[in-house]
Amino acid sequence: MTKEYICEKGKHSRVVLEIPPQDILPNATVLLGFAGIGLIGPIVTNEIVEKIEDMEQIGFMISDSFPPISIFTDGVLKHPCRLYYSKSKNLVVLACDIPFQSPEDYNDLARTVLNFCLKVVHSKEMVIVQGIPSPTIVEEFKVYYAAEKEIMNKLEKLGFEKINKGIIVGPEATIINEALNNPIEAFVLFTDAYQIPTPEGAAAIIKSLNKIYELNVDVTELLERGKELQNKLMELSQKAQQMHLPQKGSGPDDIYSKLYM
Repeated sequence: MTKEYICEKGKHSRVVLEIPPQDILPNATVLLGFAGIGLIGPIVTNEIVEKIEDMEQIGFMISDSFPPISIFTDGVLKHPCRLYYSKSKNLVVLACDIPFQSPEDYNDLARTVLNFCLKVVHSKEMVIVQGIPSPTIVEEFKVYYAAEKEIMNKLEKLGFEKINKGIIVGPEATIINEALNNPIEAFVLFTDAYQIPTPEGAAAIIKSLNKIYELNVDVTELLERGKELQNKLMELSQKAQQMHLPQKGSGPDDIYSKLYM
């Protein structure tokens, strides 16, 4: 199927580039990571940005819909929604560390992102990463995909398993819907995630991206952080179970104090 429409950029958001557009090689892949379940998007994108040597910030995105949040790392203030580029991998990364204020803002954002991908980057492929909420401790973080038909064969040949049916919500959904109307192939990689940062899930996603794009990003540190988190969750679970056991002389105040041990 040939898609010819190229959307106009949003009215309330825009991309600011700090390099000439021609410095980006044609047909670059675009990786998008947004703040969501388990913070999978920000963890994946920031880890890739840190580990690929020639990855440099090339710009940022601004929007009227951004919440009143500023971020900093190691004392350095950063734009909450940043653009990076690696020429060796021909990879553009959009790392967004903040949530958006309302769903009404998503459509405007989606148009700006797609307009940038198609008119500036001239991208042919876009990948979005997202967490699936898990109510229990995950023993093995698997990665699944949902994709346009044109790209499914490639993913299946690499051994990836598709999700047969489901819904995607948030800014990722509006970007995917916009991509379906435009000449760019889009797919989503999912993994299980907790309601707190889930580095092991992010590591599973990065391993999959390594397989698809030969990024060669080491995930050892993420896996170690994931094991530490799992041990803490197990400890909290055991404490929660102990709280439910009847104890002589325990009252509401005792129970309250145990929640913060």
